[in-house]
Amino acid sequence: MRRAYLIEMTVLRDYARQLLGLGLFIAICLSVGMHSIVAVPGLLCMLYFIMGALSTAAYDEQNNWGLYRLTLPVSRRDVILGRYAVIVTLGISGMLVGLIGTLGLSVVISVLNVSSDIQSVFALTQEHVMTVIFTMMFCMLMGVVVASVETPIYVRFGQTKATQWVPLITIVLFIAPFLLFGGSGLFESGAISMESLRQFFAFLETPQGLAMWCAAAIVIATLVLTLSIAVSIKLYERREL
Repeated sequence: MRRAYLIEMTVLRDYARQLLGLGLFIAICLSVGMHSIVAVPGLLCMLYFIMGALSTAAYDEQNNWGLYRLTLPVSRRDVILGRYAVIVTLGISGMLVGLIGTLGLSVVISVLNVSSDIQSVFALTQEHVMTVIFTMMFCMLMGVVVASVETPIYVRFGQTKATQWVPLITIVLFIAPFLLFGGSGLFESGAISMESLRQFFAFLETPQGLAMWCAAAIVIATLVLTLSIAVSIKLYERREL
C-alpha cells in the first residue's frame, strides 16, 4: 500500500502544491469576506476531501494512467488503499492550511491599527476556537461522506461516466438528511422538542460536549471510510480496464 500511496502522491504532486497555495488564498478571502474566521478550516477540509476524490479519478484517465499503473508491482487492492490514503492526506492538508491561514490572519489583524470591532471578529477567543473546532469536525465528516460515496462510483464507472451522476448524488447527500428529518414527524409527534434541541446544542458548546462531538465525528468518519474502501476494492477487482 505504501508504494501505491507514494506513486499517487508523486503523480498528484504538482496539483497538490497548487491546491495548497489556492487553499491559503481562499482561507484569507473567506475570512475577510465573511468577517469571520471560524468556518474557514472546516470548509477547506471538506473541499480538499471532495477535490481529492475527483482529482485521483481524473488522473486515472489521463494518458491511460489507470491502465499503466496496473503494470507496476502494485495490486488492485493496494491501488485503492493508496487512493484513499491520498484523499485523507489532502483532506487533512486542507484543514491545516485553513488553520494556518486563520491563525496568520488573526495575528496580522491584531498588530494592525484597525478598529476594535474588526479585531474582535478575527480574534482567537475561546469561543471562536471552540466554534472553529466544531465546524471543522462537522465539515470534515461531510467531506468524508461525500468522498466515500463518490470514490466507489469513480472506481466502478471511471471519471468520465461518473461525472454525469456525481453532482446529483452530491446534492442529494446534502439535502436528503434535512428532507428525511423534516418529514419524519419527530417534531410534530413530540419525540424531539425544540427545548431538547437547545439543551443538546448548549451541551455541545461545553468543553465536554465538544470533546464528545470530536470523538463521535472521528469514529463515524473512520467507519464510513472503512465501508467505502471495502466497496471500492470489490468494485475495482471486478472492473475490466
